[in-house]
Formats: sequence, C-alpha cells, structure tokens
Amino acid sequence: MKPGKKLFVASLLVAAAAVQSACSANIGATETADASTPVETASPQPPSDKSTDDADTTAEDSSREAESVFPPLGSFDRRDPDFIQYKPCLEMPDDFLEEAGLYDKEMLEGLGEVDGVCSFTAPNEYGDAVFKLQGSRHSFIDYNGISGEISWTETAQGAPILLHRSEYLPDTECQAAIETHRGTLAIAFQSFKGMDQELALDPCEMAQNKLLTVLDLDGKNED
Repeated sequence: MKPGKKLFVASLLVAAAAVQSACSANIGATETADASTPVETASPQPPSDKSTDDADTTAEDSSREAESVFPPLGSFDRRDPDFIQYKPCLEMPDDFLEEAGLYDKEMLEGLGEVDGVCSFTAPNEYGDAVFKLQGSRHSFIDYNGISGEISWTETAQGAPILLHRSEYLPDTECQAAIETHRGTLAIAFQSFKGMDQELALDPCEMAQNKLLTVLDLDGKNED
C-alpha cells in the first residue's frame, strides 16, 4: 500500500475509533441502568417429542453452523460472561476473504491486532478506494448516539442491516453492519477521490453489496 494511502487508511481508523468511543460513551450509563432492571427467567417448558425429521433438520443446522465462517446472525449481550467478541480479520480464512473479493489483507497496527480490524485495496473498477472489515462489541442501539446518517436495509431473511454514512465524508465513506451472536460485523467502503472529483459510486451501496457478498458465501443470506 502506498504511503499516502496509508495515511488515508489511518484516518479511516481514527474515524472508526471515534465511532467506537462514541458508542462506548453510552455503554456505562446503559449498562448501569440495565443492571438495576430485574432479569426475567423463562418458565420451564415441558419436554417435547422430536420426530426423526426434526432430529435430521437439527443435525443439518448444527453441521451448517459448524462450517460457517462467522457466528449466527441475531442480537447479543456483551455483559454475558461467556460473550467473546468476534474478530473477523483474525478469524475469517484468507481464502474465504479472497472469494468475497477482498485481497491483500493488511492488519491495522495496534487497533488491528486488538480488535481484528483490517483493510483491503479495492479492485480497479472502484477507483482509488479501500474496504475495511471489523468486529465490534457495540450493538445497533449504541449507534444512535454517534454523528452521521443512519439508514436501514435487510438480508433476504429479514435480518436488519445498519448503514452508517460518515458525517464528515458522506460522499466517500460508509459502513454496513449486521449483528451476530458475538457482536456486530461491519464492512466499510472509503474512496480517496479528490475534492474536485465526483464519485460515481455510492459508498453505502458499495459497503452493503460487499457485506451481502460475505453473507451469501457463508449461507446467511438465503431466502
């Protein structure tokens, strides 16, 4: 990666860190309030009979999850003592990333090793740009307290996808995020076009498309 581009990527990381910090600022108050809320315990349920077909389906689902590259989609509780944050750049195999069109992974110093954040130079058709992959312990609720524009879309199965457009670089930077049982997985797109250049690609569309590509490859965007 060129030195100039490294500076831009570093800037992207600073922005990402700002998002993380803004989310973290809400965590203390939220978790303190949550701690005082009684926890409801589900009533015991009587055992149900399982047919052979049900057993086979369960076995197939378990096998599918065992082969998955990242955790099942859905909400998570970072306060659970068994919660382990997902770090995609450290846990996703390089061959899987390359199949998704993410080549030449570069771990970001410090933040990359701690939180598993990495960047990839985008193919030529995207112009001078990068994709960034990261995991986070922050839920969608935490994003309500950060600057920028938030919009929503969803997977083929209806799982919500959050799109966060940068406040300072709305025309060139956006991230698409989805919640998993081990935290939020996000893919960001950033273009390095000059101030006098017009970007033909919408950054949120680029980020969303790449996230959907990853979900498709892992079987998590099926009808």
